[in-house]
Amino acid sequence: MAESSQKDKTKLDVSIQHECLANLLPLEIWSIIAPMVASNSIEDLFNMQATCRLFASACNFDAVYRHALVSVLPIACFLDYSGTPAMTFLRRCARARNPAAMLHVRMSHLFWCGHRRGGIRTLTEAAELGDVEACYISAMLLLSLGDKTDDEIRRGFKFFCVVRESGAVERCRDVFTQVFAGPWSDIPPADPEEPVSCRSGSCRTRGSIGDGSDLSSVACVQCLAEYEVRKFLGTYCV
Repeated sequence: MAESSQKDKTKLDVSIQHECLANLLPLEIWSIIAPMVASNSIEDLFNMQATCRLFASACNFDAVYRHALVSVLPIACFLDYSGTPAMTFLRRCARARNPAAMLHVRMSHLFWCGHRRGGIRTLTEAAELGDVEACYISAMLLLSLGDKTDDEIRRGFKFFCVVRESGAVERCRDVFTQVFAGPWSDIPPADPEEPVSCRSGSCRTRGSIGDGSDLSSVACVQCLAEYEVRKFLGTYCV
């Protein structure tokens, strides 16, 4: 009898080991885990989706695409990938309000649809959600527009403040240097207008910053923004 009981226990252990682990937890739990996976690694997300139908269902919620780690994907690599599975994935993430994915998709639209205020407005959606790179390109485009409105200038300075406070000005500059170095660079990202000048009445550095200036002692955000926009126009709109 004892021997029979031991055999039954062994069979039960083997059965549990071969049972799909996904079935041990309900879909609701996996749908909470999936966004965590997506925020850590897109590759792990794809592997999870391919594991079984339950995982595929858990990975199909908007929250998963909203938190997918799109920011690690180079923007320049996706500007001419229209219609590919990679771009389809990015668009799905953008529809779920993933800021980095919105930036990727909107940059593609900006290049291939031409320079329009409407195109910039779609970029600023990602900036409003806090994406630093979106804040940078939105600030550069808004502050280099011809016939800038006071609201566009205000928003441009606001977005640049986000980038500066994040300590990401040089990183963002490098990112978009790569973006505009591709074969699509014949399509200018902005009309080469004169950038907005510092409007602060108490600023001591207004109009005095040149290409060789030491910016470490410059405290005026508007002057720093003007300097960065001039570099942007000089690099990408010549």
